[in-house]
Amino acid sequence: MQIGLELLPTTPVQELTIDEVARRAGISRSLLFHYFATKRDYYTAVTRAAADLLWDHLLPRPGTPQEEQVTGMLDRYVGWVETFRETHLSFVRGAAGGDPWVAEVYEETRNRLVDVALQTLGLPDEVGRRQLVLAWFAFTEDLVGQWTREPTMSRPELLALLRDVLDRLVK
Repeated sequence: MQIGLELLPTTPVQELTIDEVARRAGISRSLLFHYFATKRDYYTAVTRAAADLLWDHLLPRPGTPQEEQVTGMLDRYVGWVETFRETHLSFVRGAAGGDPWVAEVYEETRNRLVDVALQTLGLPDEVGRRQLVLAWFAFTEDLVGQWTREPTMSRPELLALLRDVLDRLVK
């Protein structure tokens, strides 16, 4: 899985080849398939590992004042997309495109992030609020993806806009 994670910044998960992963690991394809029954199982494991890294990266740092936690998460998310733009976009598009194994990991990750956002903002976990925060995540993913390709505002302006939209939605 580590090799898959190392390749992700330059190669979307669906384009990883088992032959290349096995070659880099110094093992045979059959040994790789001993641990992962199918290519899809390997891709799912790598996607989950990448989602876990994103999750760990985005979580508020212990001791961060509550009023700074959401902005800090947003800033780290923008940095993540800047660093892993193509891989992140392929993850988001793969989930939207109907790859069930990507969609499952994507939905789990988003739901975990919604939980953290609601908790950090001190909001009740209600269906309506969850829907609004999920919609905000979709907006954020799209805007940040576009911004990393063609910045039309400064990073602080982007962060302020994203935070303002979230605040307006959940109040």
